[in-house]
Amino acid sequence: MHAVAEEAIDRLLGSRELAAVRIDTRLDDNVTGLRTPNEVASLIARMDAVVTTRLHGLVLALKRGVPALAIDPVAGGAKVLRQAQAIGWPVVYTADALADDELRVALDYCLTAEARREAELAAQRGIRNLAAVRDEFIASLAGSAPHRQAL
Repeated sequence: MHAVAEEAIDRLLGSRELAAVRIDTRLDDNVTGLRTPNEVASLIARMDAVVTTRLHGLVLALKRGVPALAIDPVAGGAKVLRQAQAIGWPVVYTADALADDELRVALDYCLTAEARREAELAAQRGIRNLAAVRDEFIASLAGSAPHRQAL
């Protein structure tokens, strides 16, 4: 449902007086001319808010404390929705359940200081979640691997 999501985004951004900057997170075929992950991340970090259908757009925005209005382009939601839920980010929709008025309210929220604070908290939750997964992974390796003596 990518087309449905993109059309909703176009209507949303077209309904506002704002400077919309297209940022393509794909580097293999980047239509905006960005060449490296650092270029993408640097540009996202300078935005007031990000409107995205991509997991990388959501993660990179929140990682830098930039509120993201995320639309999962898969009916019923998939990885974008699950990631937002995993870190407690509330501004996420699925393409099969979009309402223009809700998106306008969500964008208004994303442009607030409150949303910026919540984005920073979501980033911190993501970091803690990642550390817990890392610790669990290391512990599982240590527990199942035979003890080796240094030579």
